[in-house]
Amino acid sequence: MRTQRNHREKQKGVTLILTAMAAGVVLPLVGLSIDAGVLYAIKAKLQAAADAGALAGARSLNRGLDLASQSDSARATALAFFNANFPEGHFGARNRSASVTITETAYRTRTVRVDATVTAPTWFLGLLGIRSTEVRATGMSSRRDVNMVLVLDRSSSMSGAMSAMRNAARMFADKFAEGRDRVGLIVFGGASVLAFPNPSPSGPSPYFKSASPNVDTLISRTVNGGNTGTAQALWMAYQELVKLNEAGALNLIVFFTDGLPNGIVADFNVPEPSQNLLRATSGCKYRLVQNRPMIGFISQTSGFAPTGNTVGIKLHNASTVSSVNEGVITTNSDGCAFRNNQNYMRQDVARMPARDYYGNATTGYVPVDLTRVDSPQQIGYASLNAADHAVRRIRQDSALNVVIYSIGYYGGNEYPDEEWLKRVANDPRSSSFDPSKPPGLYVRAPTAADLNSAFATVASEILRLAL
Repeated sequence: MRTQRNHREKQKGVTLILTAMAAGVVLPLVGLSIDAGVLYAIKAKLQAAADAGALAGARSLNRGLDLASQSDSARATALAFFNANFPEGHFGARNRSASVTITETAYRTRTVRVDATVTAPTWFLGLLGIRSTEVRATGMSSRRDVNMVLVLDRSSSMSGAMSAMRNAARMFADKFAEGRDRVGLIVFGGASVLAFPNPSPSGPSPYFKSASPNVDTLISRTVNGGNTGTAQALWMAYQELVKLNEAGALNLIVFFTDGLPNGIVADFNVPEPSQNLLRATSGCKYRLVQNRPMIGFISQTSGFAPTGNTVGIKLHNASTVSSVNEGVITTNSDGCAFRNNQNYMRQDVARMPARDYYGNATTGYVPVDLTRVDSPQQIGYASLNAADHAVRRIRQDSALNVVIYSIGYYGGNEYPDEEWLKRVANDPRSSSFDPSKPPGLYVRAPTAADLNSAFATVASEILRLAL
């Protein structure tokens, strides 16, 4: 009997010891784990809010016409996003506080930093006299300035979508930062116009919102007309970035079109007989005469039919954003048959150039017969080759590393080549994607109503790349 009683007493002793251990060791450990879990949740929420504020602040650095107003906008936006993402009283936290600083952290790079603190309550640690603890988080996001040339197709086929395109392009340009980002503008039909800045001694300007006229005004004034001289437009855009010559910067071309290339600029009266493009039987008075250049572009009507009207040679430098002047060239071309009737071009011109005026090859991407100046189709093929070679030459510049974005509009009476526009952008979805070159993005706009979304998508992608 005594043995059983002693055994029960021993069991009670062990139980008391275990109970004391639970009260003195296990329960505090459980309490600590609960407090740690709450603090972790508060810290994670605070970090997410600081990151969101920094990212939103960096994205808003485009708002304002000077650096001070841009910084004020970024601070206000960062604080608004922080407060929205960490509401007062979250998990009982109090004394929410955040400060925003904006600094130049690298060449043409601004960094938005959000430093946040909050007082977090403790539950079980309070039994030990530790009733709260301070939690801190820091979020940072950097915004690189961009050098960008906006290239807009305003050819005659754009007649039904010009208003939508102008509105979309204006909203697009407004998303970039005055005084920091540098923006240029080229509009093109058969001939290209360097619209802004003009004159352009140094390429795209950081004062694209405050200049007179500014980019917004020039886009608003743009009228449509003419053919589609894509190669000239792309090469001129690249030359604007070359003027800036900022190796390592974020150099961009944003290219919009609604159709296929169908114009080639050349000097048709090179004095060297082997390079001259005029027929020996041409009646052009100054054929082969020194210092009598005949610089213009040949184009076509009749769509891309194998045979049809071939219109040109036309002025390549007489248009403005608000006027399209692509009449037959008159300078130094007296006696040419095409002066009386543009369809007579083939009576004067023997062949298309092997390279356009800017050095872009008119062969390569698609097969072409350069002797067929009577064929709208072959003129179109040569024009497409020249534009394609311009893009390939641009991407060969490993110092500037130009990124190209392309937007294709399909709601008019002409349609661009979707696969080629992917190729222009070096979009990863392209069958000819080159991973060794900077990737861009192609965006499709099926209707005029989709143009604003298409331009906004490109702007969002650029700003994502800039962050």
